[in-house]
Amino acid sequence: MIKRLLKNKKGTAEVIGSVMFIVILLFFFTNVYLWHDAAVKEMNDFYGEKINSPISIKAYDSVNHALVIENSGGADAIISSYWIDERASTSGAPDVKHQLFDVLPLHYVVKAGGTPLSIPLSYNPAGHGTFRVITTIGNYALFDF
Repeated sequence: MIKRLLKNKKGTAEVIGSVMFIVILLFFFTNVYLWHDAAVKEMNDFYGEKINSPISIKAYDSVNHALVIENSGGADAIISSYWIDERASTSGAPDVKHQLFDVLPLHYVVKAGGTPLSIPLSYNPAGHGTFRVITTIGNYALFDF
């Protein structure tokens, strides 16, 4: 009886194929889970850094044509760019200046803990408008002049 069972090879390929399919599926879903876990950890680190580096524009130094920026968080912030939006003096007229200035190559770093940084401006606004400073991780600060 046992010899007869061992000699009967019918259905062996289907069993081996099913086991291999289950092993491949297990490998695939394990990799998907590990990838997802790594992506979630990376995003949590990014959000932690973003929350821990809030910046603010404390003043506009009109004598030296510079913005005074402060970081009240616990992580340093790198300034990537600033916007100047200077409004026209008459209502309904187009903006006098609405331009982005890229300062990332200059590597301005606002140190954590409230140490202010002065960034010289490429344009001296004469009227009224808004400054917007943007960091490399997406934090920004506004200042009306």
